[in-house]
Amino acid sequence: MEPGTVPALAPIPATRAERRAAAQRAECAATAALTTLGQKWVLRIVRELGSGTRRFCELQDALGGANSATLSQRLRLLEDEGLVDRQVIASTPPWVEYTLTTKGAELRMAIGGIDAWAERWARTS
Repeated sequence: MEPGTVPALAPIPATRAERRAAAQRAECAATAALTTLGQKWVLRIVRELGSGTRRFCELQDALGGANSATLSQRLRLLEDEGLVDRQVIASTPPWVEYTLTTKGAELRMAIGGIDAWAERWARTS
């Protein structure tokens, strides 16, 4: 799907059991995504990598407070989820760079929509 396009709606299942099963599948996907996204630093990491490739220390500085162990854990999680690509640069000394994958870039766009909503509504409440 092209970025910025709206996905086509799936046909409505005919039976009540099919509708219930479809709702459970949708809920499970949303719940799984929100469980990952709700972990501390994850949204901020995705936002920061949306600006371009970053080294570990650059990410840590940009986040202003993430300890090394937590940041490493979150980056591994995002890599396992296919949102972040990790590349070891063989140099002296070697270093690691992190970049959003296509999947991660689409997530960054979705987070942008949430940010816009929050700017409009969440801060005025």
